[in-house]
Amino acid sequence: MHAEFPKRDQWRKLPSDSPPEQYFNVLQAAVREYYLADLSNAYQQSGRSSGAERWEDTRRCLVQAIHRSGDFLDVGCANGLLLESLIAWAGELGLTLRPHGLDFVPELVELARKRFPDHRDSFAAGNAFYWVPQRQYDFVRTNLEYVPVADWTEFIRRQYAAVAANGRLIVCHYRNSDEPYVDPGSVVQQAGFAEAGRTAAPGVAAVWIQRE
Repeated sequence: MHAEFPKRDQWRKLPSDSPPEQYFNVLQAAVREYYLADLSNAYQQSGRSSGAERWEDTRRCLVQAIHRSGDFLDVGCANGLLLESLIAWAGELGLTLRPHGLDFVPELVELARKRFPDHRDSFAAGNAFYWVPQRQYDFVRTNLEYVPVADWTEFIRRQYAAVAANGRLIVCHYRNSDEPYVDPGSVVQQAGFAEAGRTAAPGVAAVWIQRE
């Protein structure tokens, strides 16, 4: 356990059948506690505190899901570091991504806006489970752990609604070394979708759905 982050430990110990509102309240407190604990550490503000090398080792794999240029919505965008990284990595492949983000911690949304001053209006604060998209995006990246286990399939269906034609929904699951492996592909299939591809890295599993 991590005595310095009691709210994060509380979230990890929540029963899998916790009511959504309880889950979201505890998760939001845990994210705020951990992500904003060190305002000098951009990696911690995006969920990892172990530096640039570990960040690339565990996040670059997601660029494999990007097959063309377009608008990229990062659900749970935190401080925008993942978006910034994916834009750079996709650029190495000759692809251009336009950043969009959603997060339920307003302080993190403001950090993302500062990271992308020319795209401030492309970032919004809100709970992804209840969020209703006003438009569609070429790529939508999301994480299963944003919602209780019982709501995973419904969550995927809701996120899919934000994906444009020939776009992709990228479904991730992040875990610590002491947590069980979760295959997002099986969850995608339970939600009624076909897995179009997958990738993985230490502590990361991701699959994507192609919208024809």
